[in-house]
Amino acid sequence: MDEIGPRREERLRELTLDFLPIFGNGEDAILAATMLVMALASPISGKDRPRYLAALERLPKGSAAKPRVLLVSPYTAGTARDWRVTFADHHVEYQSSRHFPTKAEADDYASDFLVRLRGEIDRP
Repeated sequence: MDEIGPRREERLRELTLDFLPIFGNGEDAILAATMLVMALASPISGKDRPRYLAALERLPKGSAAKPRVLLVSPYTAGTARDWRVTFADHHVEYQSSRHFPTKAEADDYASDFLVRLRGEIDRP
């Protein structure tokens, strides 16, 4: 039986709970945890599994994630116009579910999110 999928999901839940006090809300905690877990290269062969599982357990420490802001863009829903942030890590894009009334607030959020996430990645 393949233990990778269930263990990855379990670790994603654990990281999300760990990140709740750091990010202050569930949306950002889930986004941060997802970025870290998805940055791990999936094992190609059976002999790669132990190395992958060990790296999964060490997260956030040793993460290969190099998150950055890809785009801060306007988002129009009905008559309201908000701003949204899209992050990227390597070739994968992650859109925040949060909306902001101004571009400046979206930029501030993006910077703060990355500082917090990088702080977790670089934590001793």
